[in-house]
Amino acid sequence: MRKSGPSTTKLSYNGTEATNDSSICELWGEYFRDLYSEQPTECFNETFFNEITSKVQTYFENSYKASIPDFEKEITLEEIREQINTLKCGKAPGPDRITNEHILYGGDQVIKCLCKLFNMILKTEYLPVCFRHGIIIPLYKGSNKDKTNSDSYRAVTLTSVLGKLLEKIFLSRIQNLLENINNVIPHGLQFGFVKEHGSIPAIYTLKESIRYYIERCSYVFSIFLDNEKAFDRIWQDGLLFKLWNAGITGKMWKIIHMSFKTATAHVQYNRLNSQMFQIKQGVGQGRVMSAWLFALFINDLITQLLETNCGLMIGHIHIPTILLADDTTLLSGTKSGLQQILNVVNKYAHTWRLENNATKSTHRLFKPAKTTMKHNESKYEFCLGETKVPMKQSIIYAGTLIDSYMKSYDRTDKACKKMKTNLHSLYSIGINRRGMNSITNTTIWKRCEENDTFSLQDYTFL
Repeated sequence: MRKSGPSTTKLSYNGTEATNDSSICELWGEYFRDLYSEQPTECFNETFFNEITSKVQTYFENSYKASIPDFEKEITLEEIREQINTLKCGKAPGPDRITNEHILYGGDQVIKCLCKLFNMILKTEYLPVCFRHGIIIPLYKGSNKDKTNSDSYRAVTLTSVLGKLLEKIFLSRIQNLLENINNVIPHGLQFGFVKEHGSIPAIYTLKESIRYYIERCSYVFSIFLDNEKAFDRIWQDGLLFKLWNAGITGKMWKIIHMSFKTATAHVQYNRLNSQMFQIKQGVGQGRVMSAWLFALFINDLITQLLETNCGLMIGHIHIPTILLADDTTLLSGTKSGLQQILNVVNKYAHTWRLENNATKSTHRLFKPAKTTMKHNESKYEFCLGETKVPMKQSIIYAGTLIDSYMKSYDRTDKACKKMKTNLHSLYSIGINRRGMNSITNTTIWKRCEENDTFSLQDYTFL
């Protein structure tokens, strides 16, 4: 059963206040309709915008000339069974109300029907309407954010599980083709969306790269960029252009084109539905391919940053940036080098219609703990376009608080204290007697005590 949306008695957006469920639902619809509407072209490179839009239209009209046999061969029962094995139970259904359980326990007849359906889609290059529609449910982010502010929520989009299964097959074929032609996407400096990667390897790479420099009494200049709603604001024609030029053409490209150009959604709030609206930008919340498509979109940014030769050099390895999904960290051993890298990012964003918020970004100087040089850190200024990037004494990166000397103990200490407080709250309601057994109870308490004994000077995250 689908969970109900967030509960609030008032919502504010764009100067309008809603105070009952019906008006709140419609205001949510207005918020997401604006979010997924195309941005004004005057904010970016309008000439480039028109050029790419024209090329994508040409690709669409001539897609039949660029067929790829590996993409357009019939989908087999084995391919479907392979992807069905990756499905999980307990997931919410999309607009068609079909769940993963229907597929998992439907037997061979359901798989044969799906095979016929998917091959008909591939043959006709037409995607069913229910595959292109999503149900948006706003979820409160927590952290004591203002519940009446629309920015305090994130969207969860429910889409057809059949559409997701088809996307899994498409994505598997795409990745196999790119591997065969040695075109690996995403780049190795992208730690999000990659199997056996994630926040831990990203933090490790960041901290070890910085440590390599400060152990040699060198400084590291860094900027942690704030990408405003990056997933929701991806330029769709730009993405389709890059997808075509990565070698994904023909019928599969045309089906993906349809899935973007005719996508729609509505907001569901407390069992009420808003008016339907079109999704005109973004990689598509709730899609299987959205993470990979986002990585594809910004993949050439990494290439451009590598060409600057201004990043950190660890032996023969050049690290100008570390990406964890849309979290972008820029690194350089010199002030001028970091500004040059930032200029490349700013130009790229202007060209490809991305928004980086300079005032919410931060720059940080990492330096040796026992340096004899005196540095007035406030004299270092970096500009994203014409806006200065503020400096902060510490940064939260992938949930870890890091200061200038690479210490990350404070955040762990706060987490342990919060855990102790919560544990006492559980005691007060009697959970110790009826819930946790004495062994679990003692283990949690000892873990908190052990963390309190760590040395502030020696402790690091890894």
